[in-house]
Amino acid sequence: MKKNLFFPAAATVTALALASCGSKPAAPQTVEGAVLDASMNNITLVTTAGDTLNISTMNADPAKVPGVTVGDSVSVTCAETDADGVKVMQAQELTVKSGSSNRRIQGEWTEPNPIDSAAVQGFRLNPDGTAESIGMATLQITAWTLTDGKTLILRTTSIGNKQTIEGQDTLTVDKLDADSLVLSNGSGYVQWRLARQQ
Repeated sequence: MKKNLFFPAAATVTALALASCGSKPAAPQTVEGAVLDASMNNITLVTTAGDTLNISTMNADPAKVPGVTVGDSVSVTCAETDADGVKVMQAQELTVKSGSSNRRIQGEWTEPNPIDSAAVQGFRLNPDGTAESIGMATLQITAWTLTDGKTLILRTTSIGNKQTIEGQDTLTVDKLDADSLVLSNGSGYVQWRLARQQ
């Protein structure tokens, strides 16, 4: 049977049990799973055993506990600590084993400009959800979101003919790997064949 382990609520029960037995706090443990939610001071992990575990990252060394995004597959070494009288699981080390699509799609993507073979066009997808056009003066890409790992929504501003039009472009991610990104529209027509720029 799968359990939901919520800290600090479940940690309070653990703390009482430890106090009654006179036991020492448990030694650090390493758990693996996928990030279900992440905030500045906490991550919620669905472990490989199917349990849900809240782990505090407050005051953790960022060199040992880097930031994560939802969907990342991680390995976390954590230990039970006392936070204002409440026992919580505190992250000591964290390794991202494989990044989510959200993390992998970030960066600068370009393709040859069909009008000028000496130039490129494309966009930069920033970690904070903002975006920037590359080589496209009349189409400004300003923001992006990736849903379900397969649907990329680009917020756009079209500039030309003495008017500015706000809009969005909903695209399907047909391919995403370390070097290439292929995006198509709803009817399957490929709109972008992009290469990652280092």
